[in-house]
Amino acid sequence: MEGIRGVIGFVKTVAAGSFAAAAKELGVTPVAVSKNVQRLEQQLGVRLLQRSTRKLSLTDEGRLFYERCTGPLQELEGAQSAVKDTSRTPAGVLRVTSVSPFGRTYVLPLLPEFSRRYPKIQIELHLDDALSDMIAQGYDVGIRAGKMRDGSMVVRPIAPLDFVVCGSPAYFAEHGVPRTPAELAQHNCLRVRLRSSGPAPNWLLTAQRTPVSPPVGGNFIASDMTTLVTAAAHGQGLALAPLPLVLPLLRSGALQVVLPQSLSRGMQVFIHYPNRRNLPVRVRSFVDFLLEQLRRHPDLAADSQALIAPYVREAARARPRRSAPRR
Repeated sequence: MEGIRGVIGFVKTVAAGSFAAAAKELGVTPVAVSKNVQRLEQQLGVRLLQRSTRKLSLTDEGRLFYERCTGPLQELEGAQSAVKDTSRTPAGVLRVTSVSPFGRTYVLPLLPEFSRRYPKIQIELHLDDALSDMIAQGYDVGIRAGKMRDGSMVVRPIAPLDFVVCGSPAYFAEHGVPRTPAELAQHNCLRVRLRSSGPAPNWLLTAQRTPVSPPVGGNFIASDMTTLVTAAAHGQGLALAPLPLVLPLLRSGALQVVLPQSLSRGMQVFIHYPNRRNLPVRVRSFVDFLLEQLRRHPDLAADSQALIAPYVREAARARPRRSAPRR
């Protein structure tokens, strides 16, 4: 039992980042957690954690031990959850991480109904556009957009995710409308860079069902998609943005779509969760509820071309165009 306490204390400390945070989760004192980890190190004959006054860091041996321990502990937690859930009443804390724009627009409005159905489930929703290590950070369910590459996760698709080129009516009145992807080089194209370093990614569109990556540039880069879309709505330039995110702005008239035949395709919105036996009832209930609701949502289930048809900005046939600033 002493060894098990040490393993649990060690894994929780690494995941939480400190003895104090691990102790709070385990319901014991930080001193108790620290002593259990020290006993574990003595039993193994190696140092697992480097300690300083400000932070903890894993040694090479500690990193290897952590990777080998997390799976068995999750199985143990799954077994405990299976026993606790024999009443078949979903209950407990459900930790969910979601990409922010989708979470705000589509997940948050569904939560009141979910809580009415399952009043004993406490939801912790974390909106974050960065990729998350679900296991290390203790999330039960993740909602992400893109392409899922982690084979250890169960992936359930929600809907295709198409991107559209859009801008404000004021921008088009001043700078004109691009007729082809190549003409984007003459416009102020806003870009998003999710990481603090590295170049902003290029735009990937389709032209006659063929992927194309036109040269784009402009005077504005945002750190998240919501900021980028807001800037476009204020007339800063053109944005390549997810259709579900901009639909409310299209309907209000704040944004209009151009190049409707050149959507950016190939991505999807999906739910994923750790692949483990004895999935807690609260997790299964949440996943099934979201899939039921989201897969029939008209903005996610309808054809993209049909959705954008009323909001396409047509190019004027004979109108001089002033080039937008580029750099």
